[in-house]
Amino acid sequence: MRLIPEKVPFRISTTDLEVIYTESGGAVIRLDVQTLDDTIHNHYREIQLKFSTVAELRCITLNLFEQYAGTIDISLPKGEGVTYWQQYGYPLDSGLYQVIPSTILEEKEKLFDPHSRLNLRHYLIAGYDSYIEIIASGYTQT
Repeated sequence: MRLIPEKVPFRISTTDLEVIYTESGGAVIRLDVQTLDDTIHNHYREIQLKFSTVAELRCITLNLFEQYAGTIDISLPKGEGVTYWQQYGYPLDSGLYQVIPSTILEEKEKLFDPHSRLNLRHYLIAGYDSYIEIIASGYTQT
């Protein structure tokens, strides 16, 4: 499985994830993160990611990296931790990924989006002992 970290200004650092899903409103995921400044000062903050067009959402109570040990390829840019973050504005590994290519999306895209209007993507959000898989058009941070 190939994971591409999302270029977001935070790093997921959570042992607890909360998901609220409604058929008409999509999904809101609450999680703890660290910004660059938070990392330097060892502070955490809560954010919400809102996925408005959701085709599928799965919550799995297993550690993502233990479950797929040896089969995950995370495409990380070259660089070093905080220095990279300071230079580019996002961490090397955010903990929020796109799965590219996604066999799940390839198998289900005709079911979820037969006319290819939604531009669906397969995302993984890694917590400590759980993770979320979501097929959605995109997200915003609130």
